[in-house]
Amino acid sequence: MIKIALVGASGKMGRAVIREIMNDESIEVTNFIVSDNSKYLGSDVGAHHFSEPSGSFFSKKVDKPFDCIVDFATRENVETRLSWYRGLKKPLLFCTTGLSQEQMEELKILSNEFPIFIAPNTSVLTALMTNLLTAIKKVKGSYDINISEKHHKSKIDAPSGTAISLAKSANIEEKKIKSIREGEHGNWHKAKISNDFEELEIKHSTANRNIYAQGALNIVKWFYQKPKNLYYMQTLIEDLYE
Repeated sequence: MIKIALVGASGKMGRAVIREIMNDESIEVTNFIVSDNSKYLGSDVGAHHFSEPSGSFFSKKVDKPFDCIVDFATRENVETRLSWYRGLKKPLLFCTTGLSQEQMEELKILSNEFPIFIAPNTSVLTALMTNLLTAIKKVKGSYDINISEKHHKSKIDAPSGTAISLAKSANIEEKKIKSIREGEHGNWHKAKISNDFEELEIKHSTANRNIYAQGALNIVKWFYQKPKNLYYMQTLIEDLYE
């Protein structure tokens, strides 16, 4: 069984991951990590997420064996967490969005010491969408590419990490991404490719966070015993589907 230290365990993605693991006998969360100043520190995980005590508690440090770290925390205190991971030297699936270029560089440096999988979005379809934009960029001719995205109103970063990744794949400036923040559920990313003669629109949407939780668990199963290196969704796709 794969044992996980789940960072950001009290959040909405933490809950989605825990719920998915309830139906997966091959993975177990052994450490439910929250920040030092979290109001949930020391409280029961099941009572918080599912209104039913579980006997597991939120902690600020790992105190049980684990094989892989899964980080779905916000970008707050990223530097502190990266320093902590440097000491743990365990495989890391890093799903935090909105990182600076300096923080991305730090992750690349750390990947020389232990394996790191960077996935601001864990959906295979979104990764394939990125690949398509990269391919379109190489096609001769003039195409206008517009990127837009919508997320729930409580999402902190705008544009999203996924939208930024899509824009980079198409050589589009980040400031040209259209971001919408409204509602409580559901999100989408859209790419519109057009010229004077034709138009292609691709939209990836989700109703809830379950698809990202499922994607994260699939990544862990593929990744946690890999050698030290830096991995992305494209790495996984090339290995499994091409």
